Amino acid sequence: MDRAKSKKIRNIRVIATNIFMCISVVVIVFILMLIAMGFSFNETGKFEQFGYVQLVSRPSDASVSIDNKSQFGHTELSKLLSGGNHAISITKQGYDTWSQNLKVDAGLLTRVDWIRLFPTNPEISDITTIHNLRFASFSPNRKYLITASKTSPYLYRYQIQDDEPRSDKIPLDECLGSSKEQADEGAISIVAWNDNNNKIIAKWSTDNKKYSWHIFDLERPKNSINLTEKYGLNFDIVLAANSSASKLWALEDGNLRLIDTSNSTAAAPIAKNVIKIAHNHDTVSFIAPNEDAEQTSDGTTLYSLNTYREGEDNYVHITDLDDFDKNTATIKLAMGSYWNEDWLAYSINKRFTVLSGKYPSYSKSEKKNSLKKTYEQELNEEPELASFNPPQRVIVLAGNNSITSYDIETKTSYNYDISTPLASINWLDDYLLWRNSDNEIIIRDFDGNNRRKVASSIDNPFPVIISENNRYLYYFDAIKEETTSDPINAPSDSDPTATTEETATKHILKRIKLQ
Repeated sequence: MDRAKSKKIRNIRVIATNIFMCISVVVIVFILMLIAMGFSFNETGKFEQFGYVQLVSRPSDASVSIDNKSQFGHTELSKLLSGGNHAISITKQGYDTWSQNLKVDAGLLTRVDWIRLFPTNPEISDITTIHNLRFASFSPNRKYLITASKTSPYLYRYQIQDDEPRSDKIPLDECLGSSKEQADEGAISIVAWNDNNNKIIAKWSTDNKKYSWHIFDLERPKNSINLTEKYGLNFDIVLAANSSASKLWALEDGNLRLIDTSNSTAAAPIAKNVIKIAHNHDTVSFIAPNEDAEQTSDGTTLYSLNTYREGEDNYVHITDLDDFDKNTATIKLAMGSYWNEDWLAYSINKRFTVLSGKYPSYSKSEKKNSLKKTYEQELNEEPELASFNPPQRVIVLAGNNSITSYDIETKTSYNYDISTPLASINWLDDYLLWRNSDNEIIIRDFDGNNRRKVASSIDNPFPVIISENNRYLYYFDAIKEETTSDPINAPSDSDPTATTEETATKHILKRIKLQ
């Protein structure tokens, strides 16, 4: 045997094997990369890039049909679909049907997690009856309800996730820092909750048209603060600047200020002649005259959009607002953060603009604006209302005849008509809107799809919500009462001597079991 020849053949085999293994690894990695990018063979055998779709429903374990074909598996369901529009239908026995013509983008993940099914024969129960309901508000985390009656000196806080909702009472006069007699007067409106869901920013208006701003501390009512009295300022707007609401953004007489309740200080104005503000925790945006710009030849003042971050030396100029007249302009302003990206949206009359990126920072040596325009649209009409959903992903603008919603994640705009103007934009959960129309509670997805009636309720301004555990839907119904001298049928620990008035209204807190 020729040892040299044998060794050469063996080396060639080793090299060939290694080359084959390397090529195999490269091919396998390449194929896996294509699969990860959504490439596959379609029904006709054509190799194309698909989109990845995730369908999440409440309740779960619902049947799925895509393009009129029943799918193997139930929600939550993940599926590769070709790019384009697909007819999605979600059904479950005992519930209504959810459907949508869903646009799938090739190579991208489309997560549809706002699918909500409602029972066709709902179980409805009465939770409590409140005579002459003064106000009601659900907490942002959808775990609590606060109510107040004109006939009781207390706030009632209900835990709405329990099978048997528990309530505790909070002295209203302690929250207002007033006498019990004074607390019965005027109107109280809940402006906002803090992120910790234990404090409320409220506005108290009395019969003589005067009003004061307050922080209600629901855990320690005696620590509540009358902001107007404490700081001697006539606030127009008050917003929480941190999760505990110990710091506040405030606008008074055009002056933008930062209020620190922990050390009882009101900072000098950050900016003056401010006409609009919005905030996202420690950053505030505002529209004000551009101090660096010269006045135009006709004497018109130039306005700009700016941001300011708490603790910095000054604010940062974002953009000038051309052809802006503060006396005639319809202005909406909103801020949020979604998937580690900040956004700032505004509309001037019919022009709607979205900026995305990171809120800029200011220093003496450097001013950086990292917010870039990512979307712009001419609306059908000037919006009267604006709101974003709790996850801060969707912005909704409502005019008298139509609604526009913009999805930050997919950069998609939806437009749909409404029959009558909205009084407010109301979120039922993270993605569903509700309104009371012709004594019926009507809900629909943020994009206008799946309009459904979920309950009958006499038209009233009080809120509707789905509890955080997705088990119950709460709403108020109203009944006009005849004059009576019988004691009020209020919570058992309220004032037993209170009686109804001639045009009393009885509000019933009701609950629908969803799953």
